Amino acid sequence: MNRLAQMVGWVVALLLLAAVAINFSNVFARYLLDSPFSWGDEAMGFLQVGLVVIGAALVTRRNAHLRMDALEQLMPPAVKRWLDIFTCLLTIVVAVVVVVMSLRIAAGMFENDTRSVALEIPLGIPYAAFPLGFGLMALFALLRLIALLRQRQK
Repeated sequence: MNRLAQMVGWVVALLLLAAVAINFSNVFARYLLDSPFSWGDEAMGFLQVGLVVIGAALVTRRNAHLRMDALEQLMPPAVKRWLDIFTCLLTIVVAVVVVVMSLRIAAGMFENDTRSVALEIPLGIPYAAFPLGFGLMALFALLRLIALLRQRQK
């Protein structure tokens, strides 16, 4: 799974580089050539959504989501472990629900040939970031759950 996380990291890095390149090019075209790209803002919006949703899978893998852990510090190890198991289960359930719902939405956009305004690309393409990102979140949470269940209780 380290290789998968590394590949996801590369995808996120490429999305970020593409967004920076489009932004820089658009600034250059707008202020120096007085001719900005009509599609630049739309493309950057799609890239930013992809960055956040797919990047959140890496946050899930590292178990680094924001949380209130003041009480957790006071809990005995066994309670912490069961709380972590419950959190993994809840993450998996929510992520799978989002995958199913977002797949339906993206598929409907492909079926209806719904296209973006400026780029005129099928909207199912940027919307595919949601089932991809949340599917990866579910997978990484499942792997964490399996590791937790294999650990011997202290």
